[in-house]
Amino acid sequence: MNYRLPVTIKLHSKEYIAHCEPLRATAVGKTPDEALKNLKEAIDEMVNEFGREAVFQDISPEVDFRVLEVSV
Repeated sequence: MNYRLPVTIKLHSKEYIAHCEPLRATAVGKTPDEALKNLKEAIDEMVNEFGREAVFQDISPEVDFRVLEVSV
C-alpha cells in the first residue's frame, strides 16, 4: 500500500534533518536526499518492528498532500 506523507527537511548545523510529523519519524543525512533516504529506511524499520497497521493507524492512503506557498 502506498501512502503520501508530508516531510520537512531542514539544515541543522552541518547535517540535514528529515522529519515526518504524522509518523513522528526523524532521520539525518549529509544531503537532503540522503536524509530522505534514511527517513524511508527508518519508517521501514518501524513497520518491521511494530507492523504496518500500528505505524500507519492515523494515516489514510487516500490523503492528498499538497504544498501551499504563501507570500507575506
